[in-house]
Amino acid sequence: MGKHSFFPRLALVNLLRNSRYYGPYLLSCGAMAAMYYILRFLTWNEVIQTVRGAAYLQAMMSIGCFVVALFSVVLLLYANSFVMKRRQKELGIYNILGLEKRHIAALCVWETLLCAAAVIPGGIAAGILLSKLILLLLLKLVQIPVQFGFSISIRGMGETAALLGVLFLLALLWNLLRLGRSRPIELLHSNNAGEREPKTKRLLAVLGLAALLGGYAIALTTRNPVNALMLFFVAVILVMLGTYCLFTAGSISLLKCLRANVKFYYQTRHFTAVSGLLYRMKQNAVGLANICILACMVLVTVSGTLCLYLGAEKSLDGKYPDDILVTQTLEDSVDSTAILDLVQRTIANAGRQVRDICYEQSISFHAKYSGNTLLTDLGQNGLLTEVTVLTAEEYSRLTGDTVSLEENEVLACADGDLPLPETFFYEGEPIRVRARLDSFPAGDSAIVTNEANLGLVADDSLAEQIMDTDLARRTFRIHLNTDGTDSEKLACAKAVLAVSDGRYGVASRQEMAEEFYAMYGGFLFLGIFLGLLFLMATVLIIYYKQISEGYEDQHRYRIMQQVGMSHREVGASIRGQILLVFFLPLMAAGVHILAAFPMLCRILELFGLHDVGLFALCTVGTLAVFAAVYALVYFLTAWTYERIVGSAA
Repeated sequence: MGKHSFFPRLALVNLLRNSRYYGPYLLSCGAMAAMYYILRFLTWNEVIQTVRGAAYLQAMMSIGCFVVALFSVVLLLYANSFVMKRRQKELGIYNILGLEKRHIAALCVWETLLCAAAVIPGGIAAGILLSKLILLLLLKLVQIPVQFGFSISIRGMGETAALLGVLFLLALLWNLLRLGRSRPIELLHSNNAGEREPKTKRLLAVLGLAALLGGYAIALTTRNPVNALMLFFVAVILVMLGTYCLFTAGSISLLKCLRANVKFYYQTRHFTAVSGLLYRMKQNAVGLANICILACMVLVTVSGTLCLYLGAEKSLDGKYPDDILVTQTLEDSVDSTAILDLVQRTIANAGRQVRDICYEQSISFHAKYSGNTLLTDLGQNGLLTEVTVLTAEEYSRLTGDTVSLEENEVLACADGDLPLPETFFYEGEPIRVRARLDSFPAGDSAIVTNEANLGLVADDSLAEQIMDTDLARRTFRIHLNTDGTDSEKLACAKAVLAVSDGRYGVASRQEMAEEFYAMYGGFLFLGIFLGLLFLMATVLIIYYKQISEGYEDQHRYRIMQQVGMSHREVGASIRGQILLVFFLPLMAAGVHILAAFPMLCRILELFGLHDVGLFALCTVGTLAVFAAVYALVYFLTAWTYERIVGSAA
């Protein structure tokens, strides 16, 4: 009995004795399990499945599950690798004392089983307890009435247990592989193995700078929103590559420059810090680059989704400014007056009153704009442009401004990205722009578009010429607002749609508001969720980095105290070493976000958000909160580091 219980008891003792390493590791595993269960619970929740816009929410939750699962593999294998590296000397002692590798392997198996037995049920239990609170938060964000009750996802529990089981199995296999390839003497002296002084890698620094500047150039010069979305990931890869290269090569160059500065280097608070960092900068640089990239992930996800949610009302106003929009493509047999009368009668029969109403007829078609010419051949090169034309009479009726235009003379309203000279050509005919308009009273905008928009006010003859082309379509739109509550307005819009018999389309602001908030609320929820995930990863990497360097510096600071360095000087040296590199990732992340800001603004335009000031405010606010959390982590890890080093005195 005692023989069979030896390894389980020894494994438990090892976990308790190494709680400084295993504590954050197991907490991270439990947090990942809780996150994954909550996202799976929300994906299949019956309340979410019954609301309008459920497809958006379920798609976002599925994306979140994939990101959490992928991130769990990377983060937990990293944490496991750190823990086992710190225990190499301990495992070597077991081998010297008579335990064979198969015995140590059995010990590792039991340790993994105990970790899994603690984390999987604990993480799932935490997820179940938090799932109702998170569901209420999500319903609040998407503006869905809260429903009482409590449910558990059996499927979510099974998938979460399976995910964590696979992760622990991968960690165990990796540990056994390293154990099988190791030698006892190497394990005993693994902590004493130092690094040579790294060489200054100028080529790596040049490549990193070129990659970083390339990513910045893409972010700063891309103007088209769709191109910005497609090139965003290219820019991200270049910036990540540049970050790793510059942190590796640039940090070494910086430390060597500091060492070359005699007045700076030969001080008690700087000598030990600079020399210690220089000799382990290879591994240090990768950790700093990881922290920088994770910080960027936090800032982009949280600030972007927060801006989308706060600007949802403006996006809704831009796309659906009226309670009801009726759209009819006109043909020769369609009477627009009859459609207008039918809509007004239907609203009256529904018991609602029209507060204001307007309508317009316009002509629209697609063309390619190249140089100063509109090309109706869409196979040509050029900027895809949607052209909307109003007659001067229709424009005067809509705006109250009297317009008198000569032949082939127009008023124009163009997107900022569309260069429009004083004279351009259409079908070989020169058209003179008499004046540029600040706004155009016809046409509708799309949330996602790859087109430039050009609005023209033309005389009857030019409008007739455009209408004769095969590409042109005549559209009749009715914009109206009614009295009543949102639900009554929605019922009124459904009544108008019911009598249409498919002849015209009806869009309701109140109906689309549900989809908007389902989509943008889901974005914000997922952004906060993933932001917390990235923040947890950042804190874990910082913690393990400081713990690792603290134990590596114990011997060095013990020697320095033996030759006369006081406790006060040791503390000053420690703080100088931490400050020298700790806030470098945060500053680099701030620069990355500043460079990416124009591209992120273009991407937000795809969702109908053009408020740059709001996005800037969200970005600055997110950066300030993250910096405060980062500073708190700094003080906690610096205190832990100083305790480890101080214990060597």
